[in-house]
Parts: sequence; C-alpha cells; structure tokens
Amino acid sequence: MASIRNNGHSSSNGDAILFAACEQGDLQTIRFHLDSLSASKIASIRDNHGATLVHFAARYGHINILEYLIETKRLDLSQLRTEHGATCVHDAAVCDQVETLYYIFNNQKRQTHFAEQIRWTIRDSHGNTLLHL
Repeated sequence: MASIRNNGHSSSNGDAILFAACEQGDLQTIRFHLDSLSASKIASIRDNHGATLVHFAARYGHINILEYLIETKRLDLSQLRTEHGATCVHDAAVCDQVETLYYIFNNQKRQTHFAEQIRWTIRDSHGNTLLHL
C-alpha cells in the first residue's frame, strides 16, 4: 500500500482508498470518489514519492481506470511525474504492462487536452527512457 502525502485533501485515509482501488482495478470506487472532483484536484492526489492515481493504474495494468482518468476526467498524462520525473509510461514499462503502454501510445492522439505527446524517448530525472527500464 502506498504511503500518502497530504496535499490539502480532507483525508489522507480517503486517498489511501483511491490508491488501493487503482491497484485492484476497482473503477466503481474510483468513480464514487472522483466524479465530483476536477482534473487538477485529482492530479494533486499523490503518494510520498509523488506518484498519482494514473501511475498506480498504469503499474497494475488497469486500463479501465486509465480510460476513466484520461478520457472522462481529462487528466494530462504528459504533466504527471513522480519526484524522480517518472511518467505513468515509465511505471508501466517497469511493471511489464505492455497492454497498458499500447493503450496509452495508441490513444493519446485523440487526447487534445495533453500539453505534449508522450514518446518512447521520454526521460525521467535519471535520464532513463522506457527502453532503459
């Protein structure tokens, strides 16, 4: 379970529930807690390493949750990085989530709200691309 950093939310316990739901692929819980929140509020929910709900969904290969966060809530994956500069595609690569990578790379062109396209050559703060991981 993730250690949660308090980011001005009413309950870090509530955030822990969200991270667990992303780990388990529990879209119903995610929707229940996030439907009324803006993309910026959702993006500010972080664990102690700066990982977002998107990072957790990508690590565990839960494309249904990624679809909700990206397509419904309109989170910009290109702007979500951990304290080490990792994007959700870095996390998916480390965890061998090939289908998740396929979903992200093949569907990002439809996402006009992304500030920039995510590429295979995107680097974390240590200079690692997906291929290094």
